[in-house]
Amino acid sequence: MEFEHVGNAPCLELTNSIPDRTAGDRDWLAEPATAAEWIVSLGLTPEAEPTERNLAELRRFREQVFGVFEALVSGASVSQQGLDAITEAHAQGLRTFGLRPPARHSAGQADSEPIARDWPERWSAAALTAYFAQSAIDELTGPRLDRLKSCPGCGWLFFDTSRNRSRRWCSMQTCGGRDKALRHYHRTRS
Repeated sequence: MEFEHVGNAPCLELTNSIPDRTAGDRDWLAEPATAAEWIVSLGLTPEAEPTERNLAELRRFREQVFGVFEALVSGASVSQQGLDAITEAHAQGLRTFGLRPPARHSAGQADSEPIARDWPERWSAAALTAYFAQSAIDELTGPRLDRLKSCPGCGWLFFDTSRNRSRRWCSMQTCGGRDKALRHYHRTRS
């Protein structure tokens, strides 16, 4: 299966794991085998195929994250419950996957390795939730929120990284192409 990643942040890739939020007929986190493929498509190696319980928890967390970012896009009030869910997942993640010292450090040298999160090589459900929570915290407290957008075609969230901030759709290959084809059809039928 092919998965499209257009959110420009891991937390938005999580929210976009429903291929079309307007239709809501598919969910890449609905069954273990597809979810494992989706995790691999993010460049992560799952510890094992996720269980139904793990997926249910991840889907609940996804909807909390989506609610927070969707509110920011639409200008609605941000849910304290959503922020609390992200904060708790982040805190739990820090307790489990904290910081590790650099492998090498040379005093006063610019090329020293930075201190980094101690992420696992194989990702459990807890590690994935912590990873997405870290991304959400980074984005919610970072400088890119003014570039957050929602695709009018499918409802996916993304950060518009175009120079002139003119990106309208999740991608030209899917929603942008459909919109242009539909407008062309209506123009020629008139």
